[in-house]
Amino acid sequence: MQTVNSDATMSTVTNADHLAVQLPLQVMGLSTVYAATLELIERRFPTVLPDHLWAEVAGGVVLSLAPVALAARRLGSLDWRRYEDLVWRSFVAAGIPIILWQLGENVLRRRAAEEYLRRPRRSAINYADDTAPLANRTGDREGGTDPRGGRGGSGHPSGPEYAG
Repeated sequence: MQTVNSDATMSTVTNADHLAVQLPLQVMGLSTVYAATLELIERRFPTVLPDHLWAEVAGGVVLSLAPVALAARRLGSLDWRRYEDLVWRSFVAAGIPIILWQLGENVLRRRAAEEYLRRPRRSAINYADDTAPLANRTGDREGGTDPRGGRGGSGHPSGPEYAG
């Protein structure tokens, strides 16, 4: 009959049980930093999101699984059931900050859309008696000209020598 070292077994169980709480908290912290970093990147470079969403998702998966894999290697004798439990806990812990971030973004987008819809609009009647050329109706309407020297946004130079 084989003798089992009870101290080693108790230590492994204690470490694994401790990991069931500690590891998800660590992953949640990493995920919060990840979400904040992605938020800054998306604010600074708005065109990144549609084309690089796959990279954000892949980074989140790595962020969820890498700490579990490192803990399993550190413990050495982690049962597959415990490992699977840690993987699921890690995914949930990593998802919480990202879900909260996206819900916040949804609220901000909804507020911006509501503000846009509430802003005062001018009707076509307001423009009916306007004698300014259509090209000059954008931007400064008080006799503004194109800063490049042309009229109405064209690149054609103006002046008495060009009158024609």
